[in-house]
Amino acid sequence: MSKKVYLLWFGQTVSWTGSSMSFFAIGVWIFETTGKASALSTILFTVAIVGVVTGPFGGVLADRFPRKTLIITFDLIIAVLMCVIGYLALNEALTLTSLIPFALAFGIFEIAHWTTWSAFLGDVVKKNEVTKVSALFESAEAISVLIGPIGGAFIYSFFGLTGVILVDVITCLFGIATITLFKSKKIEPKSNLSVKNIYFDLIEAYNWLKKQKGLLSLVLILSVCNFLWGFTQVLIPPMILSFADATGLGIVESSVGLAFLFGSVISLRFADWLQGNLKVAIYCGILGGLALIIGSVRPSIFLLCINGVIAGISGTVQYTVSSGAWLAITTEDIRGRALALRGTIAQMLRPLGVVIAGPLGDYLEFTFYPKNVDMLYPLVGTGPGRGYAFLYFLVGIFYVVIWVLNFNNKNLKFLSKQVIEITNN
Repeated sequence: MSKKVYLLWFGQTVSWTGSSMSFFAIGVWIFETTGKASALSTILFTVAIVGVVTGPFGGVLADRFPRKTLIITFDLIIAVLMCVIGYLALNEALTLTSLIPFALAFGIFEIAHWTTWSAFLGDVVKKNEVTKVSALFESAEAISVLIGPIGGAFIYSFFGLTGVILVDVITCLFGIATITLFKSKKIEPKSNLSVKNIYFDLIEAYNWLKKQKGLLSLVLILSVCNFLWGFTQVLIPPMILSFADATGLGIVESSVGLAFLFGSVISLRFADWLQGNLKVAIYCGILGGLALIIGSVRPSIFLLCINGVIAGISGTVQYTVSSGAWLAITTEDIRGRALALRGTIAQMLRPLGVVIAGPLGDYLEFTFYPKNVDMLYPLVGTGPGRGYAFLYFLVGIFYVVIWVLNFNNKNLKFLSKQVIEITNN
């Protein structure tokens, strides 16, 4: 790959690490302020549901305007929003209610950013390098997940939420500076942007995706899986903070980042073998479910780190295979909208998981588990947070079942052959 791709990778690694720090700190601030998982689920649900609704429109923009310019614009908007949150926190004016409008904005611009970014990656490499570039930028995200939580916890403990956000803004500007040095492909001019033309753009992408049976099957399976991951996103902070502090939460989340990094190194090393290998993606899904079960059985940072390592490695390899398949099959003219539909379908059930997880987890923690502790303690142990852990355990069971049922999915087998044929040519 071109050396410029590695420059782009470095800039985004720094930027994404800053973002990881600030979102970690905001999650800790919410739980420390309210003491309930349902409060965190409200914010996460807002971000997720807005992203699902507006995601396809981001794909339309990515196919109509220069993608590099769009990425920079979205990054600057997010940086300004973070500055406002930091100002409110500094003046002790930040509340859960005041965070909701920001969550709405993040839902819009974050998903638009990632859709455009995914399409942009397909512009900068050849078809036979798509799995490799996916693995490379998975390592950037892995490093951000590794350093972000523990770094965010350290800065938060000394300087509070405002200090973390300041670091985020500085790293964001650094990422923007590196991407300005990179040239992106020109977008062929299209008809004027209007409601009617947006509609026709989306219909064209939808009709294209309907014909791609393999990609459609894969994204629908991942949609159900992301519904379950929505539960874990809400459950992990209260489950850990019930018996440990923010440092413990940071250690667990950083272990996931270390696993992401290791998984991305594996993906880079075996990129040619992984390209189009959907069987590996299925095995990784099964391992991810088993990891959730391990993390739920006792209130232990060690077990949760094991959970994070297994889930992180398997999830990274699985995502690399999936992303490589999408980048291989999509063409430049449809890539933005196709990847936006991929994101929308894959994430459409996650908000439901997020919004259910909070109140259901609180019910199991404060009502169901205390009444049934004699029956449940062999599964998840005793003590605070074990009601949340029981729900975490159930999520792991369902996750394993999903991938076992799709072990011999014919559409996934066809997708493997399709990707291999395209990349070999």
